[in-house]
Amino acid sequence: MYLHHNSYSPMHRFRKLSIVFSAFAGAFFGEGAFFGEIALNIACGPEPDPYDYYVSYFHNNVAGDGYAPFSFTDLRFLYDEEEPGSESRINSAEWAEYLGEAVRPADVHAAMYRTDAATDSAIRAFLETQAAPLPDSLSENTYLQALARNKNARALYLFAKTAEPHALAAHAGYDHYWNPEPRDTASMNVLAAQAEALARQHRKAPFLRMRYAYQAARMYHYAGDYANCVRIYDRWIDEVPATTALKGWALMLKAGALRRLGEPAEAAYLFANVFSSNPERRVQAYKNIHYIDVPVEEILAHAQSDNERATIHAALGFRNADLDTATLKTVYRLAPGSPLVATLLVREVNKLESRLTEQSPYYQGRWGGWGFYDGSTPASAAQAHARAIIGFCRQLSADAAYPQPALGTVAEAYLHWLLHEDTEAVALLGGLAPGTLSPRLADQYRTVDLLVRARALETSQPADVARLTETLNWLDAKRSEELREAMERAGDEPGYAFWAQKDLRFTRTATNFYQSLLAPHFMASGDTALAAMAMLKADIPSPGHAGSAGKSLLSRISWSAATFWQEQLPPTALEQLGRWATEGMDSPWAPLFGSLLGDLTGDDYWDLLGTAYLRTHAYGAASRAFAKLSPQFQRESPVDWYGGEEQPLYPDPFITAINDYPKRFGGTPLTKAGFAKAMADLQRRIAEDPGNAASYYFQLANGVYQTGAFGNAWQLISYHWTSTHNYIRGNYYYAGDYHDARQAAAWYEKARELSKDPEFRAKCTFMLAKCEQKRYSYPSLKAYYDGGFSYGNRPDPFWLFSQRNRYFGELETHYGNTAFFQAAVRECTYLADFINRP
Repeated sequence: MYLHHNSYSPMHRFRKLSIVFSAFAGAFFGEGAFFGEIALNIACGPEPDPYDYYVSYFHNNVAGDGYAPFSFTDLRFLYDEEEPGSESRINSAEWAEYLGEAVRPADVHAAMYRTDAATDSAIRAFLETQAAPLPDSLSENTYLQALARNKNARALYLFAKTAEPHALAAHAGYDHYWNPEPRDTASMNVLAAQAEALARQHRKAPFLRMRYAYQAARMYHYAGDYANCVRIYDRWIDEVPATTALKGWALMLKAGALRRLGEPAEAAYLFANVFSSNPERRVQAYKNIHYIDVPVEEILAHAQSDNERATIHAALGFRNADLDTATLKTVYRLAPGSPLVATLLVREVNKLESRLTEQSPYYQGRWGGWGFYDGSTPASAAQAHARAIIGFCRQLSADAAYPQPALGTVAEAYLHWLLHEDTEAVALLGGLAPGTLSPRLADQYRTVDLLVRARALETSQPADVARLTETLNWLDAKRSEELREAMERAGDEPGYAFWAQKDLRFTRTATNFYQSLLAPHFMASGDTALAAMAMLKADIPSPGHAGSAGKSLLSRISWSAATFWQEQLPPTALEQLGRWATEGMDSPWAPLFGSLLGDLTGDDYWDLLGTAYLRTHAYGAASRAFAKLSPQFQRESPVDWYGGEEQPLYPDPFITAINDYPKRFGGTPLTKAGFAKAMADLQRRIAEDPGNAASYYFQLANGVYQTGAFGNAWQLISYHWTSTHNYIRGNYYYAGDYHDARQAAAWYEKARELSKDPEFRAKCTFMLAKCEQKRYSYPSLKAYYDGGFSYGNRPDPFWLFSQRNRYFGELETHYGNTAFFQAAVRECTYLADFINRP
């Protein structure tokens, strides 16, 4: 397997690393869209995006953020590792409320959580002597000034800072079990005893008592004295009303201690309570529940209420990536008003998106997609599950026990859209008043409404295009807003950190709409240039987006858009795009797309245009396009990753080889312009020197054959390569050459027809046999691996196809006495098997 390469910057590749075109090409505008399944080189391509590996239009935070980390993704243990609440912010707010005196929570946070060791020492000196100065950044800090006036609060702060290093060191030991540093258990036990004594001293001051007790429990826990940790909780913390987040943090310590004391079911039950009560520890509690791994019945035996039982079922159900109606119904029966209901419902909708996308009769394949769904859920099962969830949605809406019963109606409408039942979806949406919905549910309503109405549009009509543009302007505004917020959170210059992908829901919706719906529609109607514009519109609108001066075409667009431009645009489409770039769009789509092209006079454009002409064998036109390239333009050569020194792989398209593998590469570079000139010269010589036309046709055929996926010069017409391209057909307009060697076969046939030399005719016939072999392709990557490698006692289907090769029969019958035939039998195992058949 060799490197597939691109010339554009990798920093532009992160968007849409997984799926681009999707299932609903046919479902959206009717059957007939062109996309078939395309396999990528998973070893060499970009890594899949766990938030975007299937097309989704139903946002997983529609019911709130409290349980967003447990949204559906089949590529991670959790959708998000970040806690939905901030422990530091919560603790800062509790301190500020306790101290009063106009103490600002932000000042508590700055002094407690945003200082280094030197600043902590300065703060300690200030609080202990009240003579040492504070750093300028903290001189007006309301929290520190309040501590200086409050003896008890000051003592608690100083004690917590003394204990903190022991807790941090112990926690590092938990995270890194190979850590050789021994814990200072003696000091921790001393601190725990002191903290318990102080809790007793302040038994009538709940704030101080709770925090000293928490420090005692924490020190005992990290010292390994789990029995005393449990005792501290039961004696000093359990009876305190749950008005402070620290009670949940302390309960985490007790749960962990019980686990180590041999009470895993009770520990899991307590972790489930924290999972419910403390958003700032929800992810941590969830992980611990699953680390313990005890039967659900044992955990439920400790539950005291239906709400607790619902939490236990939900926490365990969030791990289930399979279709799951039981958990949803159980949690709804136990706690119909719980936000867990909405999270579980949306999970099932998202699961159905991932299944119905590829199982739908309207599915047209993934363009540049990963296709991680393995088809383990039959289409009938996915559709039956959709019906079951529709039934649940109706119950949710009718009961009105959940705070937002309209969620059921919106979800049901979307499921009908997934099932291509638009009449039902329209009726459901028509019964809702968007102004009465929560903001997120209203946005989801509008998204589903966009999908339903868009499917009915005649997108070639200016009036319909104008209506669609108006709606898409709303979506673009939502996308821009969330991107701006992501940039503000990142605090970075232009560009978007990968970590922000989980929050870019409207961005994914817009990308999916343009790339998965509009672009396939344009392709189905034969308007490839507009499809290219839709691909550009799907990109993240960033300061480095299309139109930026000084940036090449492929470096300013996403991986998926660049791949589309490289693989799907024939010369006519590229010429049209060039005219639009210079003259403006003469299309009703101009308001939506007109500003995207920018300048198309750069090297990337001329390289794309010249390559497209190579693919259509218009070698003179290709030469004219390549002549526009700047002198410094140089396309990166692929390299052999497995050769040790990553040597460049230069094309050598005019050789004749009996076996395609190992590939015989050239010793010197050959540019696309050089190849175009050589092929044009051969075509000219056919007319000028007809006596040697057979030889020229043979060389032309070699040139086309070697630029196929199976040849040594694929990089002259393709921007990507993977070994699976030999057996799995991509949906390219030049697939007839790249996969099937059809033009090569025509020219080999012409060469054979013009020659009377048996040796030459034998060579032509053998090459025709090789071209014939290329007609076989596996239907999918899965079928390739199942059929090509894991067939067990069954014959390899490609081998069976080869044994029916009509040209092998011609070789044996007509050219069996030639030296070439004898050499071919020795080297080609397929031909040898054919000759030696029983």
